[in-house]
Amino acid sequence: MTLKNYISIFEFASIMTEYVIKKYQEEFIENQYKIGTEVSKNWQLFGQTPVDRLKEAYSQPEFDPETRLYCFLGDEMVGFLTSNVLPEKEDDKTIANLTVPLVKEGHEDAIDLLMEKGLEILKSKGAEVVRTAASDTWGDYGKIPEKWNYEYVRDLTFVVSQDIGKIASTEDTENVLHYDKERDQDQLVQIFVKELGMTEEQAIQNFELIESTENVLGHYVVRKDDQIVARTYAALDENQPIVQIGYIYSVDEDSKKKLVSKIINESKEKEIEKVQSYLFGGMLAKFDEYEAMGFKKIGKSVLYEKKL
Repeated sequence: MTLKNYISIFEFASIMTEYVIKKYQEEFIENQYKIGTEVSKNWQLFGQTPVDRLKEAYSQPEFDPETRLYCFLGDEMVGFLTSNVLPEKEDDKTIANLTVPLVKEGHEDAIDLLMEKGLEILKSKGAEVVRTAASDTWGDYGKIPEKWNYEYVRDLTFVVSQDIGKIASTEDTENVLHYDKERDQDQLVQIFVKELGMTEEQAIQNFELIESTENVLGHYVVRKDDQIVARTYAALDENQPIVQIGYIYSVDEDSKKKLVSKIINESKEKEIEKVQSYLFGGMLAKFDEYEAMGFKKIGKSVLYEKKL
């Protein structure tokens, strides 16, 4: 009898390291959150899901515990991997998503064990293509897809940044108005549909999300002849002196300068050092406009895929 006969589909032991891979159990969630938070603490373009949201997601009827893998050394959890098979096919192919494994420092050997088992399980569930996102701000973790022979598909997100002190501003911001849902939303929805390629539903959800977001510094519009000619919003980062700025829309340079100045002046009052923005979807095509304002790209995320 071979070694393979002794090993279940959910547990794979390495004789050299004595690592053991297990499928999801509810009591793993707390350590999953701790490991994910610690590993990704200095990353861009990644956010560890909080415990309460993990519990909610993992209690849904469609949740498959076999697609959440956890690596142990003895009784200590040292890493984990999350994945899922999409319910709908694309181009008549079954697609799966996989997040790169996250492991405690000193246990990097567990990454390959988790990847190997994760891909094996997805293939056993009928997945023909697996997709993974990674960022160049993740250090060696960002190189995992290429190591496993994934192919580049497209850029997903750019992170652009600018020192606030280097941005020229004006005090003439009197006609920069606070966003008013009743007055502004319908026009802004159409702007986002046209400029960013969103659906109306996606655009509405975007503005609803802003309304529910804490630490919003300001959501502003500039209007001329009853039409919105410029718009952006900004939120304070909870963990560092940075303002996260949303999509900057403007039909002319004067309106854009006044709009940006409103954010910059308020940021300076709060001793904020940098302004940062995430460009994704239709916003990626606007990168040249941000670059012209002095923003520099400091990171990006990429979508990769692999045929199984």
